[in-house]
Amino acid sequence: MIPKYIVFNTNMPNKNGNALPVGQGNNLDELLSVFHGKAYQIMKVKTLSDREEW
Repeated sequence: MIPKYIVFNTNMPNKNGNALPVGQGNNLDELLSVFHGKAYQIMKVKTLSDREEW
């Protein structure tokens, strides 16, 4: 099952400079309590059918 949210740490880039995922979950409040601060970005996951055309 795909989680509703994925947490990225912008202070931990991979070799290509992309932020690495450090957490995931379905409860936004719980994620915010664990991953707080400027280093973390919580992104809502969208399925392919929910995305807009590029």
